[in-house]
Amino acid sequence: MIEASEIETNLLDFLKREVFAPEVVVTPETDLLASGFDSMSLVRVLLFLEQSYGFWIPEGEITGDALQNVRSLATTAARVLNAR
Repeated sequence: MIEASEIETNLLDFLKREVFAPEVVVTPETDLLASGFDSMSLVRVLLFLEQSYGFWIPEGEITGDALQNVRSLATTAARVLNAR
């Protein structure tokens, strides 16, 4: 079972390194969309999750609530992963 906190830590590192500009402060509570997260960012995150954990988040799980912040995205990812 993968904990949401592990996914959250890895997502934060990935987002800071690969998605957001260095001057953007990203925390577990950062509003992703307000910070510039877009469709290309989402594809990069989905590919990261697939490469790191071997699964793709189904389209129906990608909601406004899931994309609210890093913590909610990690929680969604952990729930989907652990339900497999």
